[in-house]
Amino acid sequence: MRLLALLTPVVTALAIVGCGSVDAQNDVQPPSSPEDRPATETGGAQSFDVERVAVGLNRPTYVGAAPGDPDALWVLEQPGRVVRLAGGAREVVLDLTRRVKLGAEQGLLGIAFHPDFATDRRLYLHWSNPNGDTRVAEFEVRGDGRIDPHPGRQLLALDQPEENHNGGQLAFGPDGRLYLGLGDGGGAFDPNENAQDRESLLGKVLSTDIDARRPAWRVELYGLRNPWRFSFDPALGELWVADVGQDEIEEVNRVLLEPDEPPKNLGWSAFEGVDELDEGHDLDTTGDIVWPVATYTHRDGCSVTGGIVYHGTDVAELAGRYVYGDFCSGTLWSLKPAPKGRAADVRRERAQVPQLTHIGQDSAGQLTFASATGAIYRAVSPAR
Repeated sequence: MRLLALLTPVVTALAIVGCGSVDAQNDVQPPSSPEDRPATETGGAQSFDVERVAVGLNRPTYVGAAPGDPDALWVLEQPGRVVRLAGGAREVVLDLTRRVKLGAEQGLLGIAFHPDFATDRRLYLHWSNPNGDTRVAEFEVRGDGRIDPHPGRQLLALDQPEENHNGGQLAFGPDGRLYLGLGDGGGAFDPNENAQDRESLLGKVLSTDIDARRPAWRVELYGLRNPWRFSFDPALGELWVADVGQDEIEEVNRVLLEPDEPPKNLGWSAFEGVDELDEGHDLDTTGDIVWPVATYTHRDGCSVTGGIVYHGTDVAELAGRYVYGDFCSGTLWSLKPAPKGRAADVRRERAQVPQLTHIGQDSAGQLTFASATGAIYRAVSPAR
């Protein structure tokens, strides 16, 4: 992912199934009608402002709430710490820095709390081990509020061929399964052709049943370059995936998962957005092709940070809209989900968050933002 790769030049300032049939000619046609093309920016808006609620954190990669802990925000720091913010105080509840490799796109990348975390004190972390390889494991919060540093069990150990495109997001879906986004293994234009290889776990969105005796990872989506951030819309059960682009296009995808059907294909590395790549690879046509619902070019940024569909109550103008942004430019956009799984009314928001790494929500459903500069922000009603 370019998002945290671009932390490299600012580190001194900061101190991130089976093999299917292949269409060798890639004659799948991208959408041509305007209503089926990806939505692009149509205007500006000031739906919300952002206020800074914390500073001095070390390259935060996540901010959000834990079920059953309404008065706190939980933050991941890329070097390997989990921090709880409450009442103006902060506490390091877990320090994995000796077990985490910190690099441009390596580090502590994702967290998911058990849906019943208020009573079942398990949580799940995704990080890069000292060799730079992917690890996902289950941890438990002790009686003193700190996380036991010894994981209860390891759920995934996966070698990474390169230092970039490690993905990041962990999240529970409406089906109770744990979902993970992984990049294509790194390098330019997916040199190992992982994204279109359904036998590889790289370049995928995966899921697992954490209650199984031996949890196994299932491919849910393939054809991804680096799904740094994704989220579920609980109202519709849809998955929104922001996939970081190569040289030209950043994209947002809206997907209805259908477990009884083959995994759906988001097109990389045959396509970037809806553009076929000269350097691209053959397209596996086993699963339905899903085209992005929104895109922007590198004139407006260079690394998309996916967000959430807002169902809070404090910012009325955002009701039911999907909010996302860009790490490089700090730009924030919102869009309206449209019929037939599409998107419309893309607005460039006046508010900005520099070096945006994550968009989450607090216990009241209000938007929160993490910045690699070390700050945490919250969305508030705009000042007119």
